[in-house]
Amino acid sequence: MTYLWLPLGLALPTFIGWCVLRILEGRTPVLFQAERIVAGLCVGIIGTMFDTFILHIVGIIDFSLIEMLCVQLLASLFLGGYCYLKRDQFPKSPVASREKLLPWQKILTVIIGLWIAAKLIAGFIFLIGPPYYDDVMNNWNMRGKAFFVQQELILQIEPGKDNGVASYPQAVPMFKTWLANLNGEWHEGLVNSVHIVWYMCALGLVFFGLRRLVSLPWAMLGVYILSSIPLYSMHGMIAYTDLYLSILLFLSVSWLFFAAKNTGAERMSFIRIASIVTGLLVFSKNEALLLHMPPIVLLVLVTMFLSSFTKSEKKQTLAWYTVLISSCLIPWIAFKSYFDLAFGNAKSISSFSIEWHEGVLSAIGFNTLFEGNWGLLPVLFVGLCIAQWKKVLLTPLSILVGFVLIVWLGQLPIYMFTSLYIEALNQTGYARGLIHLVPLVVMVTTLLLHSILHRKKEELSV
Repeated sequence: MTYLWLPLGLALPTFIGWCVLRILEGRTPVLFQAERIVAGLCVGIIGTMFDTFILHIVGIIDFSLIEMLCVQLLASLFLGGYCYLKRDQFPKSPVASREKLLPWQKILTVIIGLWIAAKLIAGFIFLIGPPYYDDVMNNWNMRGKAFFVQQELILQIEPGKDNGVASYPQAVPMFKTWLANLNGEWHEGLVNSVHIVWYMCALGLVFFGLRRLVSLPWAMLGVYILSSIPLYSMHGMIAYTDLYLSILLFLSVSWLFFAAKNTGAERMSFIRIASIVTGLLVFSKNEALLLHMPPIVLLVLVTMFLSSFTKSEKKQTLAWYTVLISSCLIPWIAFKSYFDLAFGNAKSISSFSIEWHEGVLSAIGFNTLFEGNWGLLPVLFVGLCIAQWKKVLLTPLSILVGFVLIVWLGQLPIYMFTSLYIEALNQTGYARGLIHLVPLVVMVTTLLLHSILHRKKEELSV
């Protein structure tokens, strides 16, 4: 019975997220119906928790079941009612072309599907057991449980002691509080089970993103590649937040990529839904504000001028991103500044001293290429980008590749020259930073592999 609260707890945030995305798409839907549901789940969770956070810090509600439920019910009624009234103006969602699989493709699909299902079952069993990982017990779950017990936002878990996590965004702990409220008591297995749902969402969203561009077998290949990345799969089975952040980044950057590939009304639909995810990034993890949002904003500006945006489209793009980023960023920065919370990952960035640290580059190289965390993905990604450099530089694919390279290479000086070098030597922080990029890397790798193999096929048929 306890785990039945998970789908019930996901229902309202998913509906809210679905409505928000559908409203932003307007008269030009660009998402597949199933894709909007999956993306709505991921966007709805962080969106509803951000609204709950704002209402709480201004003193309107606490973190009790009734008041958290009221926030979601009111949002559902308002957004759902608007969608119902406008239903005649909302065209049907696009549908992917139907394809018949060959017998061997069907067999292979069943085998891969059973293998992924087995991993998901194993991951769920592992998640609902006792939490063994430090950051689960001392950060995400500890804060969620404190919010649940006290029915309010607790910054200092242990009086007089700075545990280093007060400055973290609250979305994930608050959602765990929501699940615990539904259950009536704190249950580690229940609050952790949402992480396997996020892993399934990541697989689904990569599939939908690829399906918009390539055939069904190639989209399934992308899903298989993502499911076969050892460390990414591991993060689907532990209660860390890095995989959830990777989903939000995937939506933000890939939807910008699709905006660049399209024109007119479809372009602006993608811009609107991408901008709201970009704004909500600040409430996911500190890294999103410091490492990910600046490159996204840069890519938005570059894309506007290199992708033949009209003057009207440029104004609308700037307006949407400015308004939605500011709506999330300003309250969060004001909150952190008011309570003197660090702008960093458990450490204030102002406390970093700059000096060279030996062994960091070799540790990074070992982690990337020889430790087995990523399989052959880094080699394939870099090799295919070099082999297909014209496609990478001269098409909207440069958005995906550019973001990955900016963030990937931009992290290196942080580990080489600051006190965070220990996280590279211990194979912790650096590896988690790459987790955030994996869905995007898989998408690029699959698209480039598709391009080069189809070109070879065409050459052989001549």
